[in-house]
Amino acid sequence: MGFQYKKVIESLKLLASSLEEQEKYLPDFADVPYDVTSSFENAFLLLPNLIEYNKFSNNSIASILRLYNKVQWCLRNLDLDNFSNTEWNEVREMARETLQIIGEPIGKPDTNYI
Repeated sequence: MGFQYKKVIESLKLLASSLEEQEKYLPDFADVPYDVTSSFENAFLLLPNLIEYNKFSNNSIASILRLYNKVQWCLRNLDLDNFSNTEWNEVREMARETLQIIGEPIGKPDTNYI
């Protein structure tokens, strides 16, 4: 359970990072927009089990769901080539707010979980 929780938190930290930080945290060969968004989507799939074990408050769950919906909207409506536009920056801000609601620090993600 701890690994799954950590995977969600670290994916949120990566998503909350600026584009410059994301580029710095990921390997040179990474497709930064794809890797950042897919990391969060993969972590999102772990939520049902974590929710069943009360790892997140209702406010945390609501915030993660809103963030997921915003990411999905951006993926359907925006070009990933412009991963630094206003909408993606709103996603980053939402991820920072989500981490605060969860009670986790905002900072460099542990890439072992991404």
